[in-house]
Amino acid sequence: MDKVIVVFGRSGHHTSLRPISLGLADGFRKLGKKVAFCDCDDFDSINACFELFAAGKVAFGIGLNGCGMTWDIEGVGEVNLYEKYDVPHVSVMLDLPYNKCATGMEKPCARHIVTLLDYSALEYMKYAYPDKAADAIFLPLAGMEYSADRSVFDAEEKPYDVVVSAGTWGMNWGEENLARQWHENGTGRYIANILDDAADYLECNADNVLPALKLALAARGMLGEDYLRKMLPYCWDLLLYIKSYRRIKAVELLVRNDLPVDVFGSGWERVAFADKLRLHGPVSYEESLHVAAQAKIIFQDQAEFNHGAHDRVFTGMLNGAVVVSEFSRYLADEFEEGRDLFLFDWQDGEKQVQVIKELLADESKRLATAVSAYGKADRRHRWQHRAERILEAVNVLYDIEV
Repeated sequence: MDKVIVVFGRSGHHTSLRPISLGLADGFRKLGKKVAFCDCDDFDSINACFELFAAGKVAFGIGLNGCGMTWDIEGVGEVNLYEKYDVPHVSVMLDLPYNKCATGMEKPCARHIVTLLDYSALEYMKYAYPDKAADAIFLPLAGMEYSADRSVFDAEEKPYDVVVSAGTWGMNWGEENLARQWHENGTGRYIANILDDAADYLECNADNVLPALKLALAARGMLGEDYLRKMLPYCWDLLLYIKSYRRIKAVELLVRNDLPVDVFGSGWERVAFADKLRLHGPVSYEESLHVAAQAKIIFQDQAEFNHGAHDRVFTGMLNGAVVVSEFSRYLADEFEEGRDLFLFDWQDGEKQVQVIKELLADESKRLATAVSAYGKADRRHRWQHRAERILEAVNVLYDIEV
């Protein structure tokens, strides 16, 4: 009996949930697999999904951030499909596992694969979710194309020179500086001191939260793993702070070098240099794809993905934009710098972002880079490529071939 892959999707919580879920489902279909899309906001779709599980027709389920693992049913309470049916589930993370919105790791599931967007996230999983870490795989989100019915390289279709598509947060009205929220939420002063040292390090180094905490603890002679485990709940506060800090710092780098920038996202009206930005406000995920298709250059901070990647990088490439990104070891290995993309770091950023002026002044150079990047992203970074990796992981771990 042929079995199907159930892809769970829904609207709400984050605008990317539904379009990425549909993209993932389409990726499996392009590999010739049978897919049932379960719309978790539609009662009939949910019932049809339950029937597939009950009939033993499901090879495995997959959803973003644990979507589809549990259900709140009126009169029954919380129901977990995977406690009743011995079917694997794949949780595709939208962020680092210590982002409180990236749920799914804690749900009961005997055969559970969790995808990670950054290689360094595995160490956190080993401490926080040791039973899930064994089955985790590194899998960045894939890029998506706005439309297959248009030329992605037509300069006349690209009115935006440099685009930043991301929100920022953490500033109080009337203030220009980011708040370190652990000083405002009742965190004890000893813990706050450790978090301050970790944040100071992250402001100067392209590293992730967990290594920063380890360094702050080691400086105090706290070398045992129990110290680090006690600090894990504070990774979320550090992530919220440093992610927004680096994003603001990256855009400020453009402004300081007199580079034009169109910003799509919330919160930017509060930054000190807001009057130097072309502000467009927040957009939906679908609208952000259109923005990527209209951009000559996508400028991307990596936040916590210095050993991984954000899907904005691949989406930019698949829509004919040149990507200028904060350094990532993974991106440096995947692409040829100076031919497929351009990377910057905090030490030499002032000099490195000058390439943006060169690209805007030389359309032939910009186009050659965009074409080269598109070719590699088209061969390796669409959703069918991620679907192939997931199928391999399910087969290796659970001997399931769909």
